[in-house]
Amino acid sequence: MAFDDRPDPAKRLQIARENAKFSSAKAAAEFYGWSVHTYHQHENGIRGFGRASAKYAKAFKVSEGWLLTGEGQGPGKQRSIDQRLLQLRLERPDIADLIADSIEKQIDTAFEHSGVTEGAARKKQ
Repeated sequence: MAFDDRPDPAKRLQIARENAKFSSAKAAAEFYGWSVHTYHQHENGIRGFGRASAKYAKAFKVSEGWLLTGEGQGPGKQRSIDQRLLQLRLERPDIADLIADSIEKQIDTAFEHSGVTEGAARKKQ
């Protein structure tokens, strides 16, 4: 097995992508509409991805802190995504993004009104 001398954030980016069930960097980049060349550079450790970390974290359902430092919410049990949403993402990413943003806002509102903090909710899981 070859020694992997990539920076740790690049390794974590690959782990997050693989955990999100993308078989290749190209597949993930094309799915989300990112530059394939740039994403390859980020995952291969050629360029840092600090400025892109938020979008990668959101897409792969990990915390930005985990991608950058290894601290925070890493890949874990992923909820299955409704196949209709996946189809929308492929055919109408504008609508899929609106749906995802709406759901995220509803979750944020629920947390605000519940008095439960995200950290406490994760500990219960």
